[in-house]
Amino acid sequence: MEAIITKEGTQVTVQITGRLDTVTSEELKRRLADADIAGCDLEMDFTGVEYISSAGLRLLVALQKQAVSTGNKLVVKNINRVVQEIFKVAGFNKAITVI
Repeated sequence: MEAIITKEGTQVTVQITGRLDTVTSEELKRRLADADIAGCDLEMDFTGVEYISSAGLRLLVALQKQAVSTGNKLVVKNINRVVQEIFKVAGFNKAITVI
């Protein structure tokens, strides 16, 4: 997994490539903590994400909770059919804003 994190004021964009699984979601969690995203709107660009596991979904839930608690937004965009189906089965298509 590769992640490019860009922070401009209170807007953070995370461009992810590869798999978001047990190992890589922990790495992404650490990198986001280092980027100090608290109080920021978060846009996750999944253009290059080929798969997301339950660990990746848990990370999104944690990020959603953090965003809501500070009055911010989490948006996931550009998901492929495989990830879209995983979101649908897990009920994430209703809990997280997907564009």
